[in-house]
Amino acid sequence: MDTTAKQASYVIDSVAKAVANWTVDEHARLNPQMPERYGASWRADWIGHTLAQLHMLAQAVAVRSPVLFANSVRWTHESFEARGITEADLKQNARCMREILEKELPPAISQNALPILDASLTSLPVQATDTGNQNAGAQDAGESLVKEVVLKYLTAILESDRVAAESIVLSTLDRGLSVPDIYEKILSPAQSRLGQMWHRGEISVADEHFGSATTQAVMSQLRPSFKRADRNGRLVVGTSTPGDLHEIGLQMVVDLFELDGWGVVYLGANTPIADVVELLKRRKPDLLALSVSTALMLRDAGELIETVRADHDVAQTKLLIGGPPFRSVEGLWRELGADGCALTSTEAVKVGNMLVSV
Repeated sequence: MDTTAKQASYVIDSVAKAVANWTVDEHARLNPQMPERYGASWRADWIGHTLAQLHMLAQAVAVRSPVLFANSVRWTHESFEARGITEADLKQNARCMREILEKELPPAISQNALPILDASLTSLPVQATDTGNQNAGAQDAGESLVKEVVLKYLTAILESDRVAAESIVLSTLDRGLSVPDIYEKILSPAQSRLGQMWHRGEISVADEHFGSATTQAVMSQLRPSFKRADRNGRLVVGTSTPGDLHEIGLQMVVDLFELDGWGVVYLGANTPIADVVELLKRRKPDLLALSVSTALMLRDAGELIETVRADHDVAQTKLLIGGPPFRSVEGLWRELGADGCALTSTEAVKVGNMLVSV
């Protein structure tokens, strides 16, 4: 990561609470009807929204990506509009936030932040994602079967019926789907859909957590069905960044590396950077696979990569990165200093093999 941009990012995070309060004060001054429109908790709700946007802006500044922040703004607006909050108020809030940042931040910091904020205010187009390959894969596996199973699986989860959900997925093994097919075309899309439903307020946190726990249970029951290739002598370490509590995607990735014949050291979620580096020194893997579940983890991912690169004992370790943020921002992985990027679990194995063969 660029040092100046990273420092600006930390400054924005450090003043975010004060800026959020000042932003909402200004917003309310311009729109005195806010309490009437949004109810008794209006101020806390809007401060929470503004604070979230400032933290996302800090991440976008760290990786110098207007697209990252523009996508976040669009995603947030979709969620708020589903709850009856107007586009006009969301834009007014953003304009107030910009005014406060320009007034309060030192020029050396604001010159990094304001262009990114301005890009979102002018509706920067969202870059295309690589979901086309995933869709093509679903058709190869039998599009109608996949859609049917995903729908039934989601229905069972929303009915809190874990036994039915497990049975629905496990039965596909007898219908010709492989474990990689199940991971990539059933479980992964189902998890994404649950996340979208939670974001729009259609399901509760409890519903989303139940779905994640069920998916992890299904994955554990699929392990006896693994058809592993002969061991190839390669070793991959799979981890996420400190503070990142999501691990399903990473678990899918390391499972498929294991199926491909790799040795696997799976560290899971929320691993301290120092411990990752210590393990790399001890185990000397061929590849480090790093999962980034949300854009709010990008700066920490960059810090982990910088720490690895700065240690001469492990600096040459090939580093593969992946996760949702990389699907919408082309080249983001290069900004963080990774050697390669994968957008799906099967792609991760292909890219990993390529990286260690060079």
